[in-house]
This record gives sequence, structure tokens and C-alpha cells, in this order.
Amino acid sequence: MMSQAKTPKRLEIADELRACPECDYTNGFHVSFVRRESGGVRIVLICPSCSARFDVDWAMAGS
Repeated sequence: MMSQAKTPKRLEIADELRACPECDYTNGFHVSFVRRESGGVRIVLICPSCSARFDVDWAMAGS
């Protein structure tokens, strides 16, 4: 699945991340969980309006 999606753009969060920096959609994001080879999952934010994908350096441990 990941090979079909665009590579997420790296994004730093200042005070709040609510609006998409690509299209200015202001009602938040969907999330995607991408399994990491080293274990756990990486969390990617997806804009529901323009489908832009963002890596905010969040991850979860787990199997």
C-alpha cells in the first residue's frame, strides 16, 4: 500500500497544527499507520481535502 501513496512531507509543529499547509483546510487531519522495519508504526497525517501526507515524527511502539 505505501508504494502507491506519495512520500509524506516532513512537517514541524509549532503551537498547533490544525490547518493543512498545502490547501489551508482547517478541520484537522486523518491519520495513517505505517509499519516500520525496525518495529512499531509511524503515524502519518493526511489532509482529508487535498490528500497531502505529512510526517510529523510521531511513532508508536508495538508489534
